[in-house]
Amino acid sequence: MTRHAQRGRRKSWRRCELMTMLPVLPPYADETTVSWCARVAHFHTGLNCSDFLKMTEISQANVMDLSDEAVKRLSNLTGVSETQILGCGPQKAGERLLTYKGEVFGSRFMTRTYTSYCPACLLDDAIKEANGNRVGRLSWMLAPVRVCPIHRIILTRRKNSGYSGRFQNMNEVAPSDQELVAQVAVAEAAIVSPLQSYVVDRFTAGKGSAWMDAQQIDQAARACEMLGIYRILGAHTDIGNLTIQQWNDAGSIGIEAVSRGAEGICQLLEEIVQEATDKKSQGGPQSALGGVYKWLQYSKSNQDPGPVKNVVRNFILDHMPVEPGTVLFGNTVLHRKRHNVATLSRVSGVHRKTLNRALVLTGLLAGGNPEDIENRRTFNASEGEALAHRVKNSTPIKKIPEYLNCNRTQAQMMVKNGILNKVGNDPSIQGGLLSNVANEDLDDFLVKFRAAGRQVAVASSNMIDVNAASELARIPVADIVALVLAGKLSKVETGCGSLRFRSVFVDAAEVRLAAAGVVAEHGVTPKEAASRIGLKLMAIEHLRNSCDANGQPFLRGTKLANARGTVRYCYTEKEVNRFREEYITLKELADLHGIGTKQMAKKMATEGVEPIMARSLLRAKVFRRKGI
Repeated sequence: MTRHAQRGRRKSWRRCELMTMLPVLPPYADETTVSWCARVAHFHTGLNCSDFLKMTEISQANVMDLSDEAVKRLSNLTGVSETQILGCGPQKAGERLLTYKGEVFGSRFMTRTYTSYCPACLLDDAIKEANGNRVGRLSWMLAPVRVCPIHRIILTRRKNSGYSGRFQNMNEVAPSDQELVAQVAVAEAAIVSPLQSYVVDRFTAGKGSAWMDAQQIDQAARACEMLGIYRILGAHTDIGNLTIQQWNDAGSIGIEAVSRGAEGICQLLEEIVQEATDKKSQGGPQSALGGVYKWLQYSKSNQDPGPVKNVVRNFILDHMPVEPGTVLFGNTVLHRKRHNVATLSRVSGVHRKTLNRALVLTGLLAGGNPEDIENRRTFNASEGEALAHRVKNSTPIKKIPEYLNCNRTQAQMMVKNGILNKVGNDPSIQGGLLSNVANEDLDDFLVKFRAAGRQVAVASSNMIDVNAASELARIPVADIVALVLAGKLSKVETGCGSLRFRSVFVDAAEVRLAAAGVVAEHGVTPKEAASRIGLKLMAIEHLRNSCDANGQPFLRGTKLANARGTVRYCYTEKEVNRFREEYITLKELADLHGIGTKQMAKKMATEGVEPIMARSLLRAKVFRRKGI
């Protein structure tokens, strides 16, 4: 058409622009504005879309953006309502923001740099549509849409060149029918991902998880894809040249986690970190999370990634050592939450090997190897720093006597019996800083020990310090200390604080009785057990050391040891009663039958009932009641 003819047509359209073109051709469901304009232009004027818009003096850019002016003019010309036209595509909603059907999203979510299409659908259009017009689908422009739900093949993508490409008129930017046939033949079969379904459905009032629905649709989708791709291919994957199928798979994996909100995302992040750990990757959060970290830390885009940023940030702070003052995802870290061995060593000055052993032995690094430092493993920062402080500020056992004003043997006994605990919390530790006792524990012990007594200026009659009481009552000092701390003594006095350990006074007679009472709390003495059963004292030891047919001791004793390691046994009331219910002595049996022991013994022998042990061991015959 010549320029003169075009000018003539434009004049004609300006005279008739208030007239509606009939019949009215409404847009199809999911049809783009450009596609609809192309159909209208061809049907009513025989022109292509570009010439039609030029003739009607409507800007292509305004058509793509659905400006208010373009929508109004197109509605007047075509008889299609403005609401229907607005259903063909998004409008601008601010700087790099678009809105469509109530959803607001970043402009990158609606692709313009490349054209996506299903070659099979375009071939179908040539058959179904008058004049062979191809129909552009709005859903094809959505970044997460990569599979045709009808033909179940990967969409073809072509990079756009120039403004005409960005216009995405399928009649012009798509290849010839012959080439479309060739593309269908080699198209990769695929299944629509749950993410794609979610994105399409959300524009039609569909609902997903509460966590995803509460944010912009592009934010939710991008979180699914980015987390999914690094979960599938690894934290340090180069995503610059991934296939469409790989992105489709990423959406499927990612949405399963993201749909569950922070919990699901953190679980997926743990899996990504674990894989990095398995590959012995070294370093901080960037090393552990790779592309996930770079995406949120170094993104040059002004697009807000949404709530996933805070979830990942909190995950990093809760699992990895991050220095205070670090700018993490745009916000400064004020407080450290986690340490590893290396960072704690650096801030505390304690050697890494010492710290690692202490952390493992105290359970802060549960399941770790005391001799093998694993810097990937982290622990609570405040607890770690407290432990490092205890290690640095501790006293060797040989210097505790000076610290407490006791002798070396007493210090050793109190450590051995758990009154004072080694920093390393392991009795097997024999040397180094971890065999020391923290100064705060020594101070705390003195406070509690002295607090148990009544403050006096001079000790009362019969009240002596624990050293003297130990010698008089023949009770180890450590046991007396334990009685004092446990509140087992009614008479305790506290003298001058400068005496420290020797400032506590007790009554030796009460100490002796209290010590016996402690034993009684665990059961009766062997002598008392023998008396109740009706046997000699020596028989009790044989019963304890011999086993029945089930491999269990005839009489189970409770082992007690004092601070010196002297062992004694006692027997609970329940155990003594059990033995008496299961076993009976010959004398008791004879008394029950009203006959003499010799006659009873003869009767048992005649019946073939044997005693449980030789008479020479027990100095008596004992039988199982069940066999009688």
